[in-house]
Amino acid sequence: MKTLFLTAIYSNLNGTDLGGRQSREMHYKWSLLNILNMEPYKVICFTSEEELESLESWFYGIHNVDKELLEFRTYDLRNCDNYDLIQANKDLEFVKKGDRCHEIQYMKFFWSRLIEDRHDYDRIYWIDAGLSHGGLFPEKYMMGDQWEQHFLISLFTPDILKRWNEMTDNRIVLLSKNNTERYFWSQTIPEDYYHNYNRDRHIIGGMFGGTPDNFNNITDSFEFYLLRLLKEQNELYHEELIMTCMYNNAKSKFIPLEFDDWYEREEWKDDDIDPILFHHLFL
Repeated sequence: MKTLFLTAIYSNLNGTDLGGRQSREMHYKWSLLNILNMEPYKVICFTSEEELESLESWFYGIHNVDKELLEFRTYDLRNCDNYDLIQANKDLEFVKKGDRCHEIQYMKFFWSRLIEDRHDYDRIYWIDAGLSHGGLFPEKYMMGDQWEQHFLISLFTPDILKRWNEMTDNRIVLLSKNNTERYFWSQTIPEDYYHNYNRDRHIIGGMFGGTPDNFNNITDSFEFYLLRLLKEQNELYHEELIMTCMYNNAKSKFIPLEFDDWYEREEWKDDDIDPILFHHLFL
């Protein structure tokens, strides 16, 4: 099945008006290199002009990745969709000190509109470049004995991609975390945006996708909610909070891959619980 992955690497945004995590360059590079082991037909990675040369040298030169498999496209985040509305709601000093970039979060959806031949693919997925990370997977699945083993995770296989493809004929697949009691993770957007308010599940923005038509539909839906929030609320909400509302308002359109917690917690080892952990979704 002809599958397209969309992703992005912007590793130098921390401390800027865009906001971003510190010291993530090699994390993102090694993680994306490992994600390629899932054998998608094509990966398009958006990045900045400043990082393009380094990325091309590392992937094409050092690791011999085929340019037909991995394509880099430069994109100025300050030209993103609805940038003026985002700026009007942005607490600039908070963003400079923070580790999340709202422009990237929202463009996870809108970048798909820049792929001219997207309907030539059978499936399109957004997948975070840094998703292959040892903090989410037990040590036994790490490959190698150097620092990069924390990002080279053996569970990113063609079989996982095949599984996603087989379940997404009519719906969008996404990641859904238990958000109740001991597993509580996050608040959500105001209740007024829900048809029937429920925050028992929290949608994770690290991976989602399906057919090109359904990806178009979820992008349109995300834009509808985002524009309402940008115009009606004096706050920028993470994409996951908006996705959580979208999921609850139209569950029949989604296939949730459900888990309870990110990893096994030492403080709960004597409790009578058997949680589904994030890495179980890859087994």
